Amino acid sequence: LSIAVKNGSGAEGVAGKGAAILKGFGYNVVSTGNADNFDYEGVTIKMKKESSKFLDLLKKDLSKDYTITASSSDLPSDSPTDVLIIIGK
Repeated sequence: LSIAVKNGSGAEGVAGKGAAILKGFGYNVVSTGNADNFDYEGVTIKMKKESSKFLDLLKKDLSKDYTITASSSDLPSDSPTDVLIIIGK
């Protein structure tokens, strides 16, 4: 799985911290950056439908550090990564 971690809270270093946690579990984090806005609450996971079998594992690993507020398997197939994780407030 290729994973992008985005900062949806506006606080500095949020995406980097999330990426470090995921890398600690052995995930392939390929990019970090800011989300489309800073109004997200909790953690949103979006993944491609063909990767959805990994959703429960990803939720379990992230729930040790975060509250998962939304998850879906509707990431467009032309997205550059298999998974998009947005970490909010």
